[in-house]
Amino acid sequence: MREPQRIDEFLELINELWTKSPDLRFNQLIYILQNGYSQNNSGVGKVESVEVDGFKQTGFDLFNTEDDSFLEYLKSEVKKGKA
Repeated sequence: MREPQRIDEFLELINELWTKSPDLRFNQLIYILQNGYSQNNSGVGKVESVEVDGFKQTGFDLFNTEDDSFLEYLKSEVKKGKA
C-alpha cells in the first residue's frame, strides 16, 4: 500500500504553488506542472496530435509516473518559487 501521508504533502505543495499564481485555473496549473515535469524528464508522457484542420494539440499522460518522482518535481518548483 502506498503511504497515505503523501496525499497531504501533494496538496500542501499544490496549495503553495497555486497561491503564488492565484489567477490560474486549477487545470491550467496542472497542465503547466505536467509540462514542466515532462520537460525535465526527457519528454516523458508528452502526447502530440494534429487535428483534421491542422490544429496541433499537446497533452501529457503521466498515468504511470510514480508519486515520489512527481513529488520531488513539485518540491523543486516550490523551491524555485514557481508555478
